[in-house]
Amino acid sequence: MRLGASAYLAHGQLAGPTFESAAAAGATLAFTSLHIPEDSPSGARAAATAIVSAAASSGLSVVADVSPNTARLLGDSPWDFLLSIGVARARIDFGFSVPEILSIAAVLPIALNASTLRAADLAPFADLDVELIHNFYPREWTGLALSSVASSVAVARSFGWRVGAFIAGDSVRRGPLGEGLPTVEGHRTVPPLFQALELVDVGVDDVYVGDPALTDHTWSRLGSFVRDDLVVLDGIAAPGVHPAVIEALAVPDRNRPDAAEAMIRLEHSRERFAGLPLPEVGGQPRPAGSVTVQLASAGRYCGEIGITLRDLPADGRVAVLGTLAGAVPPMAVRFPATVLR
Repeated sequence: MRLGASAYLAHGQLAGPTFESAAAAGATLAFTSLHIPEDSPSGARAAATAIVSAAASSGLSVVADVSPNTARLLGDSPWDFLLSIGVARARIDFGFSVPEILSIAAVLPIALNASTLRAADLAPFADLDVELIHNFYPREWTGLALSSVASSVAVARSFGWRVGAFIAGDSVRRGPLGEGLPTVEGHRTVPPLFQALELVDVGVDDVYVGDPALTDHTWSRLGSFVRDDLVVLDGIAAPGVHPAVIEALAVPDRNRPDAAEAMIRLEHSRERFAGLPLPEVGGQPRPAGSVTVQLASAGRYCGEIGITLRDLPADGRVAVLGTLAGAVPPMAVRFPATVLR
């Protein structure tokens, strides 16, 4: 997965700090939009140049979203201008004919709209340097279904192209609505790491943070995934859990290759936990996101750590060690490494 961050003309002051944090997390991409109706042409060229310069300073390659409105913002020869300031790729949002898109592609590599175009629409560009990038959806209840994103991946693969999509941020959210900028509607209130995991799980190659800022904590968690292929899950320990057990939960482990439907089962946890001071009593409720351990009464399963992916009934052989912060989507089981902290 390639990771990207976003900056906008109206939030230009956030570009530098956001891009620095993104690059530290392993990001290599940046996104900006140059056709937002609320943006003013006054100073637009200077603001765009500053955003691209900030991205370059952090080693990020810029994709600029464009439409016929881009000429209103940037003036004459907008595509040559974008090339001159260092934009790497123009994403064609809407409003251009095929000949017009081909003329832009003669100046800059292009990305096409994965949310609106079908295979027949893409055929004229089959021999070009193209990527597909989805829309984001600023207004609640207007985002796509995850299945639509999965379908776009299949189309992209038929052309040999990459697919990008957006996740919503958890810090500054872009106006005027401030409802997040995800591609998938179901991601609007989900922690960014889980949004990214679900997109990657259906085959998305490039994940862009749509909003102009994330918390430092979220950049850290995305960075662990991008740089180290490590999914770090945060949680709260249940009262009375021994410190040695909590410490052992911070050791990296893997979900079993025969992944269970209802839970993540940490592959090497039995040998690590069986000799620790486990809780004496089990039988607590196990809602989705519970971190559990099999007790001595479970026999050879003693010490196995589980993370419930849906609500499970209480079991006297199982004790709840804590609860994860945020929902745990089922696709998390597909990733090889899990750390609990």
